[in-house]
Amino acid sequence: MSAVAFTVTEVTTLVGNALAARPELEDVLVEGEISNLTRPASGHIYFTLKDRSSALGCVCFRTNALRLAFAPENGMTVLAHGQVSVYAQQGRYQLVADRLEPSGIGALALAVEQRKRALAAEGLFDQRLKRCLPLLPARVAVVTSRTGAALHDVITVLGRRAPCVDVVFSSATVQGDGAAETIVSALRRAGRARGVEVVLLVRGGGSLEDLMAFNDEAVARAIRACPVPVVSGVGHETDVTIADLAADHRAATPSAAAETVAPSCGQLRGELGARDHRLRTALRREVTHKRARAQRRFSRLGQLSPGGRVARMRQDLSACDVRLRGALIAGVSRRQRDLERARGALELHSPFRALPIHRERLAARTARLEGGIKSAVSSRRRRLEGADGRLEALSPLRVIDRGYSITVDAATGRVVTTAAAVAPGAVLRTRLAQGSLVSEVLPGGVEVAADRERMYDGESAQRHTNEDDDG
Repeated sequence: MSAVAFTVTEVTTLVGNALAARPELEDVLVEGEISNLTRPASGHIYFTLKDRSSALGCVCFRTNALRLAFAPENGMTVLAHGQVSVYAQQGRYQLVADRLEPSGIGALALAVEQRKRALAAEGLFDQRLKRCLPLLPARVAVVTSRTGAALHDVITVLGRRAPCVDVVFSSATVQGDGAAETIVSALRRAGRARGVEVVLLVRGGGSLEDLMAFNDEAVARAIRACPVPVVSGVGHETDVTIADLAADHRAATPSAAAETVAPSCGQLRGELGARDHRLRTALRREVTHKRARAQRRFSRLGQLSPGGRVARMRQDLSACDVRLRGALIAGVSRRQRDLERARGALELHSPFRALPIHRERLAARTARLEGGIKSAVSSRRRRLEGADGRLEALSPLRVIDRGYSITVDAATGRVVTTAAAVAPGAVLRTRLAQGSLVSEVLPGGVEVAADRERMYDGESAQRHTNEDDDG
């Protein structure tokens, strides 16, 4: 039985149809932790939802991604709503999400926190950017809704505490769609208004959704760009918006914001008293400084007089004398100590300390040398006597003493050992035990005998001449 072969596309289509046939997978809500999040240039968001044992690939297309109230991040736990489908190109199933919500916290609250972190990292809330508020502003601008209770509260407080302050109203929508844009425009108008020294940005309390206009990044930047200080009084005491963080001063309520720029008479008296105290303290400090400076100058003037100069020179001379004496005494003491140390070192390294030792060593070496010389001389004498005896025994003179003679060629000095070695006319010298003979070989006087024992028995072939050892 042969099995039917499916193509990859056919199998993928079958799986997709099977998933599409499950109504519970068309409208599913999945909770998990975001990982592997990417945002390509297309605007889509690709990520993975995972729990302890499983992972699910997800995609949120650009249209739905633009509607998200927060920015998804890796590690964030969310609720993803959408449809499970098959991604045929990669042969895997995925969740096509049309809505994302943070788990455990609202999307708006998360978006506000993310925006706060980003602006804080940028330095928009830096305390060094905060500007001081004027003590008694002549003109105050109020940015709020014309129909809200905040405007009435501000005007009431300013009329009671500072009736001379001129109020400039800059209308804005404080909640709903487009509210942030109207607040930005109102802040710009208030900052450009003639004579305005401070701006109050106020509204009453409300929910997070109601206050979202004051959590807008554009409003925060408009506050920092305002040419005069901005005081925020948004919501109730527990409500802290991004506008509060960006403002130069934050008040808990609109009424408190008005009180901040319009101090009461008691506060003014206290402030005037404090400033009067600071002024008097500064004057006393300045007078004391000037007096001390004048005294120093009078003192220097007295020192410049002849008498003062002589007295100062005497003091300097006395001080120099004391220092000189001290230096001399210290120098002598130091030289004495150096001398004592040098004397000790000299005694320690004196050659006289080592002389007895060297004498003993010299005597010992002399004795060893003399003994060695005597031993060597005796040995050499014995060897010489032995050699002399052997030489005497081998001397040809001893043979001559027994009746033999030695004949040499007078011309060459060579010993003649055979008659064939001489020619007629040769002069020979014969050494005897007593004296020597000089002879000349005559023609026919050389006889070579075959037998060394034959005696020469003919006419004498030599003419002998007797001479002594000197002749």
